[in-house]
Amino acid sequence: MLPLVEIPDIVRHDAPWFAAVFSPDAFTQFQRDISGLIVSEHKTVDGINRLFVIDVRNQSRVNRLLTESPFAVDAVNHARLNLLSSLPGTQLKPRGVLSLDDTLWTHDGRHFDQIAYLYDHTQGCDVWAHHLVNLPYRDDKTDDPIAFK
Repeated sequence: MLPLVEIPDIVRHDAPWFAAVFSPDAFTQFQRDISGLIVSEHKTVDGINRLFVIDVRNQSRVNRLLTESPFAVDAVNHARLNLLSSLPGTQLKPRGVLSLDDTLWTHDGRHFDQIAYLYDHTQGCDVWAHHLVNLPYRDDKTDDPIAFK
């Protein structure tokens, strides 16, 4: 894995779409995190943090963006959708399809936020799970998630 000495061009090019969502410091950390998700073999907080050899930061700053930064997930998703709609290849098209994907993520443990005992029709019984509903958009050239709850 190659170390990063600066934010990759693709992130610098598209990051301004998200600038209004974050404070200046959180926006810098957002760019570092996105860069790490693209480049890192180890997509963990520690793995992403270790990529950067210039402007080395404590791993706790990465954690703070994800756990304490006051940004709205819906605002990040809205900025992402605005970016996608600005590009001809990822714009919604008249012959595209929106579908609803209802998924249960089952877990063995009981110590997860928002986990519930839910009925799984594939197993015919109740299971400990997160309930995720996705709204993906698909056409001949693209497949993008639009929303999730």
